[in-house]
Amino acid sequence: MNINKRILSTKKLSPSQSELILSAGLSIVSYDVLKILKVNYDLPRREYEHVIITSSNAIDAVVTIRETVKGLFVVGEKTASYLKDKGFVIVEQADNAALLAQVIIENYQHLKFAYFSGVHRRDELPQALLSTQISFIEVKVYDSVAVEKSFDCIFDAIMFFSPRGVHAFAKANPKNIHLAVCIGETTAAVARIYTQNVKVAHKTTVENTIVTAVKALQND
Repeated sequence: MNINKRILSTKKLSPSQSELILSAGLSIVSYDVLKILKVNYDLPRREYEHVIITSSNAIDAVVTIRETVKGLFVVGEKTASYLKDKGFVIVEQADNAALLAQVIIENYQHLKFAYFSGVHRRDELPQALLSTQISFIEVKVYDSVAVEKSFDCIFDAIMFFSPRGVHAFAKANPKNIHLAVCIGETTAAVARIYTQNVKVAHKTTVENTIVTAVKALQND
């Protein structure tokens, strides 16, 4: 039995997501290591035909200009699926920002873009675009605050969903990362700063991250 094995998720899980863990005989604790905040931002007067988003936290901003958007370039399978269901055209979807930047540079240098980002966004995508002649503007549409919560108990696996989330958890719990299960390779690269025991989900979804964590503990 795995009943004594515990997973911590650094993203609050839905009841159905938690059930994937509980049904495997594991226990689960989940919380949001990053608190998302809305920020005031100004949109320059222009047509936003081609929009880049690298986080689901930018969805609300995209919805406000849906009349002008012809196509989206998106990081994350779930985010892309959600926006497609909302009627948006997904031109390209990639697992991380670096891969999305590569696709844009190789195939879409003739387009003009708006990049809807967060205050603490990573540099890979904008730096890659700046190295070319691609025209884009960046609009910071949300912020995030790290929740540095410490835990007394030791977890058998911790699920991480962003590089910044790894840093925030590790700062408050420097000796509590024994197995890091990460949603993607970008997050995993940061997790390896704190532990070499890292598993990476095959798809960049919460559900696949859960499946990866469950399998890792069942095979342990």
